[in-house]
Amino acid sequence: MSRRRRRGNRGPRGSSVRVTRTKGGKTTSSFTGGLSVTGMGPTGRITSSRPTIRATVIDRGAGLSKRDIKLYLDGSEKSRFHYNEASGQLSHYVGHALSAGTHEVRIEAESESSGDKTRFGGTASKRWTFTVVRR
Repeated sequence: MSRRRRRGNRGPRGSSVRVTRTKGGKTTSSFTGGLSVTGMGPTGRITSSRPTIRATVIDRGAGLSKRDIKLYLDGSEKSRFHYNEASGQLSHYVGHALSAGTHEVRIEAESESSGDKTRFGGTASKRWTFTVVRR
């Protein structure tokens, strides 16, 4: 039996949330927050056996750092990746040649809530595949 997986985000994972604080009938603060993982690559069929994995990981409600992100390639966690906190750009150069076939990438991000009343925690996760083909 073939199962189809829904694409996109499910529930609070990776969704954008509008938060409004009120006190005594007055709005004290309001912002749109939430984690997102977008712009993933490579996807589809590629000829390079040493690709650079890329994604944009952004937290619209709080600062996100490299330690808040986990990157997995074929189930193995990779700690050697670059993350630019200002732009949200993540990249990982695959140093060893990947075998021909399908490979899976998974990115998980989690932001922690803090004592700051305008910062809330959240999680986001994306998984995708690409296929290395020989020329």
